[in-house]
Amino acid sequence: MASKPLIDNRREPRLPAECRGLARLAVSIEILDASAAGLRARTALPLATGTLLKLTLPGNAERHARVAWVDGNLFGCEFMKPLNARELRDLVDATTNAAPYAVCE
Repeated sequence: MASKPLIDNRREPRLPAECRGLARLAVSIEILDASAAGLRARTALPLATGTLLKLTLPGNAERHARVAWVDGNLFGCEFMKPLNARELRDLVDATTNAAPYAVCE
């Protein structure tokens, strides 16, 4: 038996649906430390372990990452592809209070 569309004050009728979708959100994070393999950060948005992220990092490097752990508003994630030496240097150079850092290439 087919369901009838739901009627309300919308411009178009709603149809019943029950399936999964994907929502993409842009949220600011504060990066606290990083390595070529991942980073530790703070965010106001609650995240769950296993959440997949697409990060835009200083220097415009983009990485997909998986949240490995969460502790309150802190989280750690592992990059799906490690940062190269230049991307890691760009990230550290964007830190105003970072200690001097040298990359051996």
